[in-house]
Amino acid sequence: MTTPVPSYLRLHLGDDANAATRHGHSSSDQFWSAFSAATGWRIDHRHKNDDVEVLPAVQMDVMADDPAQSQPPVVKENATELASVARAMSKEIEELQSQVRRQEIELASQATVQFSPKRSEAASEAVHLTLQRAIQAMGFDAAAIYMLDDETQYLKTRAVVGLPSERLSSEPRMLRGSRADLEAMVQDAVLMEDLHGIAAETWTPPEPFGAAVCTAIYKGDLPIGTLWLFANEPRQLDASFSAIAQMASSQITLELSSAATVRREERSRHAVEAIADIAAWQYSSLPIGNVLAPGWLVDGMIESPHDWSTGWHVWDVLPDGSLILAMAEALDRRAGGAMIAATARAALTAHSGYQHTPQQMLQRIGDTLWETNTADQLVSLLYARINPETGEGEVASAGEISGLIAGKYGYRPLTQTGGRPLAAAIDVECYESTFHLAEGETLVTFGQGLQLDGISQELVGCCMRSAMQTDENPLAVLRREMAGFPNRHERGLLSLSRRRG
Repeated sequence: MTTPVPSYLRLHLGDDANAATRHGHSSSDQFWSAFSAATGWRIDHRHKNDDVEVLPAVQMDVMADDPAQSQPPVVKENATELASVARAMSKEIEELQSQVRRQEIELASQATVQFSPKRSEAASEAVHLTLQRAIQAMGFDAAAIYMLDDETQYLKTRAVVGLPSERLSSEPRMLRGSRADLEAMVQDAVLMEDLHGIAAETWTPPEPFGAAVCTAIYKGDLPIGTLWLFANEPRQLDASFSAIAQMASSQITLELSSAATVRREERSRHAVEAIADIAAWQYSSLPIGNVLAPGWLVDGMIESPHDWSTGWHVWDVLPDGSLILAMAEALDRRAGGAMIAATARAALTAHSGYQHTPQQMLQRIGDTLWETNTADQLVSLLYARINPETGEGEVASAGEISGLIAGKYGYRPLTQTGGRPLAAAIDVECYESTFHLAEGETLVTFGQGLQLDGISQELVGCCMRSAMQTDENPLAVLRREMAGFPNRHERGLLSLSRRRG
């Protein structure tokens, strides 16, 4: 005869069949409950190390007549192995949910501006702490932030406290028909004391709670989302609840704005660092004044009001022993001009390895600038080639690079300016000429910036003649003279002096 189990020893789960899926239970909690029910084992939470230990589930019917019914359906070793794998997966899911939580805060901040990963993590923690404090102050149970999309048609869940993390991946809800959200955006706050029955249909709350407070989140005077605070049971609400909710939404707005400010500062700092890197590269790539050949001294300088320069100068000795000088300036005075100038310099280096004339060199550089970009890459450039044995040379220039030859008794022009720069047309139009640099004379070239700053060609020639008479460095003399003129434009100079034998 089978003895019936006394009713007072039975486990009563109540009438709510969906208790395991209430808003406070996450999918992780539901899994471990199902794990215990299916295997007859539960995780031993007393051990904090990586090894997983299991204990018999407490839901077993210890009064069952059949001994097999009181035994777990899965042996302990198998249950332990399954629990270890499940815990690893659970940790991975928690990490992913943590990343989703930070990303949602980033997306919430896009109403202001996106910010950096480090700041997003700090902002995420600050926002969730604000929600937790608001819940504690009001004696509520959960909170959530919903942000509008760019078209202001949908409200997307961006942060939750007291709700499963799965809510962050749920579908956005329509703003149209969400009465509480709409009213919160046009008044201080909406107090909902009883959301059971018909009241829930009236206010259309996003979660099934007994009471709630909804207030708007603003960017200036523009609402960009709503903050909801939930209570499990209906309750009376007064103005203090409205004040707490508004303070919480204001604090959230401050956190997002602060993060946006930090992001702007970081972007500005990165931009400054990038410009500094460009300037350092330009400075290190300029050649240092030296003896180019016996009796031939070459030197150059660039002064720019910006951290970057849009010009360069270079000199070299070709395989046949001739000396070359080149000076260039991009017409674009912004930072982009530095990149255009770099393209022209790379083209000069590439085309100087085979026989050419100055006009051919300008044509090849112009072709490179014309073909490598759909935008205008306009460059003024002067190129000179000199025989160090005789001092005979030839020069070609395009754009606004000027030049002269100075000696003890005066100076004479080297080139004409006012022509079209390189890449202004497919065919290059340049000034071509020949010259002779005698012993004791100096050839100097300079960009348009000197004239724009009020430094005339006459002043340059006088400084060069003075340097020849005193046997000083020509650029040093000219630089001392230019110090009295405000540096509003980039000043580039290049000099080649032929010493007496």
